[in-house]
Amino acid sequence: MRRKLLSGFAAALALASCQCPTHGGRDTIELVKALAADPGSPEHTLLAGNAKPSSSGDIYIIGTEEACTLISSRFADCDIVENARGRNWGDGLKDFAGETFACVLDDAFSPYQEYAAANGREALREHSVRLALASLSPRCNVSVYDLEGNYEKRPAKMLLLADPWMLDSGKFDIDTLFALTSCNVPVVSPQELLFNAALGGEKKYFNLGIACDSLYLQSGIYKSLFEAKAREFDVVGARCFQAASAGSAGTLAGFLDSYVAAGNTAPLDAVLIDDWNVDTDSLKVEISAIRDFNREEYMNYGKLISPGFTVFTSSAETLAYCYKILRQRSLFTHIIAQPRQCAYTIKTAPESSAGSFLMIPVENVQN
Repeated sequence: MRRKLLSGFAAALALASCQCPTHGGRDTIELVKALAADPGSPEHTLLAGNAKPSSSGDIYIIGTEEACTLISSRFADCDIVENARGRNWGDGLKDFAGETFACVLDDAFSPYQEYAAANGREALREHSVRLALASLSPRCNVSVYDLEGNYEKRPAKMLLLADPWMLDSGKFDIDTLFALTSCNVPVVSPQELLFNAALGGEKKYFNLGIACDSLYLQSGIYKSLFEAKAREFDVVGARCFQAASAGSAGTLAGFLDSYVAAGNTAPLDAVLIDDWNVDTDSLKVEISAIRDFNREEYMNYGKLISPGFTVFTSSAETLAYCYKILRQRSLFTHIIAQPRQCAYTIKTAPESSAGSFLMIPVENVQN
């Protein structure tokens, strides 16, 4: 029986390798292998039960409180699509009307860079998988005293991993586990969509700028993600320059100032902005001004961008992608109501093994 089980798992793993993106022969973590090989486990049953996610589920956003709150607000305010036919203009109805955005506020284990440094990269990968499983579960914890999980909640029909470290250390393993267990809940990384837009399309952008939160700038995480994506899409000779995002008006001009201050002169082909504070409408106005050679104040910037220069933002890429996936898979609730937001906080489980945690509704948490 054990030999048959392992043979079945090997076949499933081989099948998943054809269905999922590969990262240089990267292997998944032991937790994923164990769960995929045990069809009788509660986790496997939970995952297999999501072969067709329910449209009544919630959209879960996982990360720090600041990131989750900002991203969920942008989703709630979004009106860029004509909802009846999906055409690209607003119609006065929120694009995600009737949806609930569940913020999983993981301030107990973040910043993830520090967690990975203290516990190892594999620990962060495992933590990311466990957060995904907790989001899929129909139950959570009433309080820090409820170790069994006796509180009902709506499970996830889509997962959004807000932190770039979760793309580096977690998404591959979540994708692999979902593929091996026939779980079809979409897993979205804004940073992955951003790099895919610049490197994965028909047109490749070789000299890139990356504007991100200053907290991530020194960690090297974006450079690592850029190099991994360049290898994945076989983009040879691409390079990137990183600087902190201004997060407001003058975003692009400020970035170009940093680019020149670092001694760069070659025109940029694209700038990737991973900052949900940036207003995309203001950004379009700024780009037009930089391209206008009648504007003296911008005359020094025009030579720093190539004729085909493009700006990609993680917010625009993510909003468009999530709308498309929910529509294609019939996952919208189709309820005419304002988008709703709720939140869960992650707390370290008392007197339990390292890395264990509780997911508690914010309204139940006593300060």
